[in-house]
Parts: sequence; C-alpha cells; structure tokens
Amino acid sequence: MQAVGIQNRKKSLNRESNGTIGTSSRLGYQLSFYEHPPTTEIQLDNFEMFAIDRLQVLRRIDVLRARGITGDNFLSELMQTDKDSFPVITKNSTEEERQRDLISHFILRIAYCQTEEHRRWFLTNECQLFGMRFKSLTPSESDAFFKEHGLKYPRLERSEKERLRFKLLTLSGNMSGSQYDAMEYYKVPFTEILNLVGRREVYIEAGSAYVPRTKVISIIEGQFRTSLSRSLTLAYQNISILDRDNRIGPLVKTLAKVAFRYGSASQVIDGQHTDAESVVPIFCDYLATQMGHTEPKKRPCGINKLFVNVGTRKANEQDKTCPIAGRVHKSNTQKYTIYLDTKVMMQGCWDAVCQATNRHVFYQICDGKCVRVGWEPPPVLRSEPSTNDIQSKNGKASFLKGSKAIVT
Repeated sequence: MQAVGIQNRKKSLNRESNGTIGTSSRLGYQLSFYEHPPTTEIQLDNFEMFAIDRLQVLRRIDVLRARGITGDNFLSELMQTDKDSFPVITKNSTEEERQRDLISHFILRIAYCQTEEHRRWFLTNECQLFGMRFKSLTPSESDAFFKEHGLKYPRLERSEKERLRFKLLTLSGNMSGSQYDAMEYYKVPFTEILNLVGRREVYIEAGSAYVPRTKVISIIEGQFRTSLSRSLTLAYQNISILDRDNRIGPLVKTLAKVAFRYGSASQVIDGQHTDAESVVPIFCDYLATQMGHTEPKKRPCGINKLFVNVGTRKANEQDKTCPIAGRVHKSNTQKYTIYLDTKVMMQGCWDAVCQATNRHVFYQICDGKCVRVGWEPPPVLRSEPSTNDIQSKNGKASFLKGSKAIVT
C-alpha cells in the first residue's frame, strides 16, 4: 500500500476479480510500530469490519479521557474494550489476530491522514492505545520488543546500580529497598526523554538518564509517535491513489467521518435524528452567520457533548461581546457547549467573573433551525436528574449535570 507505508519502496494494491485486495507484512510481533504494510489478501467485507472494530477502541479512549478516568482504571476499562472489539496481541496470538491488528491500523491510517484534525485525532488515540498495550507486556516481552526494534538501551549492572542507590531511591518516592533491588534501570540519552527530564523524574549523569522500566514507556511512545506522524504525512502525499480505486475509496472516505460524529450512534427522538452530523453544522452556521463569530473551532468532550471556541486566532468584536457582562471584553471570548442528544447549545464566557455568575444563554434546534431560547435552559434540560443522572420520565441523560454513554 503505497499510500500508507513509511518506507520509500514502491508498493501497490493487488487487484483481484474475486473481491479481495492485497495487503502485506511480517506478523511475528506482539507490539508493533506498524512500519511495514500488510501484503496478505483480505475480503472487502472484512476490510470494513476490521476498521470499524479498531475505531470503536479509539473512540473509547476519547470517552474515558473525557470522563476523567486515569491510571489502572483507564487501563482495565480500555483493555476490556480492546478484548471485546479487538483482540490483544500476545505471543500466543494467532496469525489471524495479528493480521487483523495490522490491517485495521493501516486502513485507519489511510482514512485519517487527509486533514490535520483527523491526523491529530488518530495520532493521539493510537499512541494512547500503544502505550496501554506496552504496559501490559511482561519484562521478558518488553526486552524482546526492544531487541526486535533495535532499541539499544543498556541495562544497569549491579555494581553501578548500587553506586546510584541513594540518588535513584530519592527520585522514586515510596519505593522500598527490596522493590529497588527488583527494579531494572536503563541508561538512555537524556535528549530522548525530555518530558521526564522536564518533570525531574529521572537522574542524569554524564549525558545519560537512568530510567526505571516503569517509565521506559515514555521513550517508546515518543518514538512510536514520531514514526506514526511521519507515516501519516507520507500517506497524505499519496492519498490520490484511492481516487483510482472504486472499491476501497468510498469505504475509506466513509470511515474518515465516523470518529467525528462526536455523539453516539444516530438516535431517533421524537421522529428526528440526533447524531452530530445533523446538529453541529446548524449550530456552527448560526454562530458564523447570525452572531458574526469567527473560526468556530470544535473540540469533542465525551460521546454526547462538544465544545466550540470562537475567535481562536484573531478575535473580532462579536467574539468578545458578552451578554453575561453586558459589554465587550478586552480579550476574553465566548465559548459554547453543544449537547448533541438534546440539540441544545449553551453560551458561556472565558472571563472568570462571568463564569462565577453561573449564567448562560441557551439555544436549541427547532424545525431544523437554531433559535435563541434565553437565560433559562429548555425543558429537556431542566429536569432534576436522579442518582444515575437519568431523567425519570423518558430515560434521556441530563447533559447539564453530566451524561453516561456507551460507545456502540
């Protein structure tokens, strides 16, 4: 696949008459930098299915971050989703599972290389997925991964580790002496882990940083991010190949839109669809044409909510006009929150004094048009939620108080 490989050698799609497409790669890995495109054949039905399964995992990462889940809880929930939608790759994984992992990554790489926003979304979530999978490896599996990818970070000898015991234990916080003895450390050029250096989490001596195994992920993830970013750029440069393939071209273009349906799967409420594709454009058009805002910039927050900032580069007077304060701010602009399932938009302000008032202006889509509701939230948002944040009458989530949703 010339459009998705990071190598400069030529690759092509094998066109077959039986509904399969050619793909490539060696499959002897547990965790991969995805440097080599696949070459095995895949049915077109599986092409789409593999991509959607992986996409569910990436979307789940977005949801977990929006819910503020971190640490072990993040890992356990993500790995559970990963197992349900997409098998975890281990040394005991079948060749079919390895192919599925490899193929699905390259399909989404094609789909999400086409705009800066898509590339950023794909890069962020693939790096998160890579990091979570790396943390699940055993020490021996990690060593095998280092060796396979030529990562030559020498492990500290026992004598040198004893010499640095006091300094390394000082940085390690609550680590006991026995835990220190069991922990393995690596010598890494400090320029490769500037994020850890900036947080003063590693000891540096003679240009080398002494990194515990638990923090080696920062090094590996940084290299994966660099590699994938370069690959996305190369894929974008060769994206015209898809225009000449009438089988996978339409599939890829459809996949590129899926993650940016910020809400859950399209729902029908009162006979109307409420997915993001039918809601967000109406609100953004209203902000630009009716309110005179510049550059409405969307940012997802969970599965049923979306933030919109205006005047992000050069704010005009309308961007800084605040109905809460009743004046034009000197620099602070307005901000908006779109609740997808209820078709409601809430206007706020970045000014701290305005935020302290807890006052907002509400807008709602009625008959396909955005209308100003006023200072009070529409009835669909006014109900008091129960302990489960669910309205008792119709089961809709109360999105002003927070929502609960599942990636479908």
